[in-house]
Amino acid sequence: MEIWCGNISERRAYNKEESLERLLSHERASSEPQIDIRAAAIELGFASDGIDYNHRLRDVAIALVKRQLECMCTPHSDLLQMVESLDDLNVAINLLEERLYEWSLFYGMRCRGEELARSLSEREGIDLVARPLLELIRAREDLEELLETKARELAPNLSAILGPVLAARLISRAGGLDRLARLPASTIQVIGAERALFRHLRGRAPSPKHGIIFRHPLIQSSPKRLRGRIARTLAAKLAIAARIDFHSGTLDPRIEEALNARVSQIRDRAVQGRREDK
Repeated sequence: MEIWCGNISERRAYNKEESLERLLSHERASSEPQIDIRAAAIELGFASDGIDYNHRLRDVAIALVKRQLECMCTPHSDLLQMVESLDDLNVAINLLEERLYEWSLFYGMRCRGEELARSLSEREGIDLVARPLLELIRAREDLEELLETKARELAPNLSAILGPVLAARLISRAGGLDRLARLPASTIQVIGAERALFRHLRGRAPSPKHGIIFRHPLIQSSPKRLRGRIARTLAAKLAIAARIDFHSGTLDPRIEEALNARVSQIRDRAVQGRREDK
């Protein structure tokens, strides 16, 4: 019989590394009756007494968490953190821009944003807001550039269809590329519209036609009556793109070509239908 810190049958205590491997193995719990692990660990010589057992248990627990965090640190997790950080920077920049604008009214300034921050970066007092704002704007630009590069590397097909930033946001909202690759097109279509979907399920609103994919130019540039059909088409291609990106990571230009062809077909049929109605 084995416990996390030793093998009772062999009368052998594990060292720290062996204990970690045992805990990380995710083996099923033994069907044998539960024993007093603390007493067994002391008997095996893993610990000299209860206090020593607590110290060793703490050390192994901390090492286990560190090992699990290392396993979680992947290029995909970096991409998700970049998206969240970009959103945080946008919030901070917007707040500082509004504060700087209100402050600048006392000096008769009428510009906004980065131009306003540059104009006030040398004025005593207000420069304490203007300079950090400029640094945040530069940090956002650098982060967006890095995010675009990483998104194209990790999800080339999604990036080709949505653009790298929107692709990264879709991956982030789905909880990772692996989860996105398992989702059906119908779910991908409404990612980001969860509140509207819950209102619909309660019978308080119509079914949402799209979530964050609404930002795609093919949907935004289309008439409202066609957006639902185009969103379904886009979501179907995104489902295929996500699976290819997750399993192979190679760019397949045929997906985007098929998407554009299908959208053109939808628009042409709509125009033809309106002509026939006349």
